[in-house]
Amino acid sequence: MENDDRLPVMLLTGFLGSGKTTLLNTWLRTPDLENAAVIVNEFGDVGIDHSLIASSSDNMIELSTGCLCCTVRGDLVDTLRELIEKRAKGEVREFDRLIIETTGLADPGPVLQALMTLPVARRFRLRQVVTTVDTMNGLSTLEKHPEALKQAAVADEIVITKTDLKKLDTEELAEHLQKLNPGANLHYSSLEKMPMPSDLAKADVYDPKTKSSDVKSWLNIEAYSKNKISEHEQHIHSHHDVNRHSKEIGSFCLEFDQPLKWEHVANWLDALVIAHGEDLLRVKGILNIVGQKKPIVVHAVQHLFHPPKTLKEWPSSNKQSQIVFITRGLSREFVSEVFETIQGSQASSELSAN
Repeated sequence: MENDDRLPVMLLTGFLGSGKTTLLNTWLRTPDLENAAVIVNEFGDVGIDHSLIASSSDNMIELSTGCLCCTVRGDLVDTLRELIEKRAKGEVREFDRLIIETTGLADPGPVLQALMTLPVARRFRLRQVVTTVDTMNGLSTLEKHPEALKQAAVADEIVITKTDLKKLDTEELAEHLQKLNPGANLHYSSLEKMPMPSDLAKADVYDPKTKSSDVKSWLNIEAYSKNKISEHEQHIHSHHDVNRHSKEIGSFCLEFDQPLKWEHVANWLDALVIAHGEDLLRVKGILNIVGQKKPIVVHAVQHLFHPPKTLKEWPSSNKQSQIVFITRGLSREFVSEVFETIQGSQASSELSAN
């Protein structure tokens, strides 16, 4: 894999009152964010300790812990551009990674898409999505608010917060989240013990330093095998979602034993994006492509696909193509049928041409 010097980004999301700001506030007081830049919505919301402030300007604060903290000015793309320009001019300290905190009501889709759109994608790469869900109100929040459901569905890491306040519901909430998003790793947080960013570090498939064996944790296919539940059970309902499609958000993994033709895969994913882009909350996979000895990584959020990347080697002896789909109202059967239709159509065209 060629070198990728873009800055890795952690997206920190979570519904109102889920403990996201408390978690971030704790991080800002530790050396764990040394050489990191953090984008927050309002300094006042985070409540930065004045004793930690080394210097400050209009919308940027440098902390004595080695972290650069700034607020969103205009939209996120403008803020990222300003941050990179100031870094290049030496107007702010160097940073080697970025954490973006979203508002509690935010649909994570547009933020993820912004990170995958030029010119932002030339400078930054999405490393992971971390979502906070609180034990006290998590189940009812997921039931009532489509945004909260999306936040949990697209996460790589889920932090269940306030576990010291209501321990009885933690197990039920964890089971619910595992059905919604089997591939996400669950962490537990209380006032006495909170996970640090280093505890949440997911394999960065776009970092050439990442071991091929660690790429398995990015897909976490084994989690889908453990969750041998029916399609109906695997989808979590949100009765208040007023979208025109099915109200179900869920995830599944498709596996292919034989190498795939790239044109089939490209046309399949294009067809899904064109017709159902808004309902493809997240797609990530590792592919065995005809004529390629090395695996290809694909990653998409709704209408946008990250350029495919070639890994140095296969993570294991298993060379199956494996693709995880996190969708709203799109079933495993439907997505599979679209691929089979494209395969059959192109095979017929090839026969006719010969």
